[in-house]
Amino acid sequence: MVTLMERLWKQALRTFSKRNVLSQSFEESFLVLKSLADAVTAADVKLDLKLLERHPLGPLSRRKPPVTYIEIYEDDNVTIGIFILKAGVKLPLHDHPQMYGILKVISGTVTIQSYSVVPSDRISPRCGSEAKCVYAEKLPEVTVNQSDNSCTLTPTERNLHEIRSVDGPAAFLDILAPPYDSETGDSDLTDRSCHYFVEVPWTSDVCDKNIKRLCVIPSPPDFWSDSAPYNGPELRGARETNVVISQSRCVICYC
Repeated sequence: MVTLMERLWKQALRTFSKRNVLSQSFEESFLVLKSLADAVTAADVKLDLKLLERHPLGPLSRRKPPVTYIEIYEDDNVTIGIFILKAGVKLPLHDHPQMYGILKVISGTVTIQSYSVVPSDRISPRCGSEAKCVYAEKLPEVTVNQSDNSCTLTPTERNLHEIRSVDGPAAFLDILAPPYDSETGDSDLTDRSCHYFVEVPWTSDVCDKNIKRLCVIPSPPDFWSDSAPYNGPELRGARETNVVISQSRCVICYC
């Protein structure tokens, strides 16, 4: 019997194959993948509920990592995994360079603050520019739980975000394509690493208040992660298909 996770994995491979991404059928294939993700629950991945336990407060040296990552599958086209955020924890504001993504909460509740990068010609010259900043439209914050459908991001929409757990720990399924640091075949997109950002106020009143200036910062010192094994149903054929790529992920974290 084919499990939901196996169907989702196979659909992800089809959707994000290099040939399909460039085809007219990509959008339809992406929507099929999203509909499969919409149905995923904690039971489908056999989530270990002990991983959701609160982490103790105290000096950083004695704390448990605030985030746990479970890798389900990764090759040079797509990565599938689960993020577990302990109570009161956030994934800091970070980017997804030229990526598509699907996020499905499978336990608890999260708030997502997303931004969409805007072309530089939308920025008044009087607002200035900085090499280590991007300019993005700040979208309304959304709150989602395990009863809600999945959220998405694209290379041009909602491609930066911050995710916070609400009223306790939370876990979500995460599908990204292509993975960080993978080859895109586009010489103009050489930097595929993950960057962290902070909002920096405009210094001029002429600047569009709907557009925010997001400047790169070092990885936050209070954010790090550990990993846990995937205990869900086997993805038959994954060992033969999987080609693990070298990674330089967001700090010790994975965004």
